[in-house]
Amino acid sequence: MWLYGALFGGIMLGSLTGLIPGFHVNNVALILLSLSPAMLALGIPLFAVAAIIVSCGVVHTFLNYIPSALIGAPDGDTALSLLPGHRMLLAGHAAKGVAYSARGSQLGLLMSLPLVLVARIIFGDELGFYEDMKGQLPWILLTISALLLITETTRLDWPKWVNKVTGGRLGNDSRLAGFLTATAFFVLCGFYGWSVFNLPARSPVGMPNASLLLPSLAGLFGVANLIDIYTTTSELPPQKDDWDMPAVKPLAIPCF
Repeated sequence: MWLYGALFGGIMLGSLTGLIPGFHVNNVALILLSLSPAMLALGIPLFAVAAIIVSCGVVHTFLNYIPSALIGAPDGDTALSLLPGHRMLLAGHAAKGVAYSARGSQLGLLMSLPLVLVARIIFGDELGFYEDMKGQLPWILLTISALLLITETTRLDWPKWVNKVTGGRLGNDSRLAGFLTATAFFVLCGFYGWSVFNLPARSPVGMPNASLLLPSLAGLFGVANLIDIYTTTSELPPQKDDWDMPAVKPLAIPCF
């Protein structure tokens, strides 16, 4: 009974948070984790608390596409800065974009279930792969980060004098410019993350175990998105109603 009630409560909560603009799933998960001691103190079992967090996060990801795509689309002439959902919105296919997002979330959820079992076996105590790889994780993460950096391209319009000095190597779709820009952001984010986890913090309302992680996530994913929405002044075109739910087969491999 606890489990069904927790799942229903998580679904209702995820439906609410998923439709709030600028509310990222990371913020939702961190808020629920911070509230878990209070829920346990009320007598809610630990498995029910976990069910609330998981169900809320899953439903949030299903619905989060709607405010992110339908609110805050920039003008059509800034095509390079448009997200796929914004492109469909400005083309009059917002409903089709919502349908594709829902189908993708559905397939992703179904395909992740067997992967959870595989990950549990590989990284569990039975095989102990995680313990064996723990010492190599920094090098694995650095290798993955390096691959992401060297394959990055830029979409920035660099000044003409920069292109003249560099012989045009920092123009649009430049691999060198993309690498330099991505590396700069990578280093800045690294220092930012180090500061978040190492600087002292004190809750203004007296909450125990205060951390800068929640306000940092709110600023990165919430406030930044709200500012972008506030500064957007585009006019939405008439939307077309000729859409159907996409077929499963063409989306199966991309979702996997």
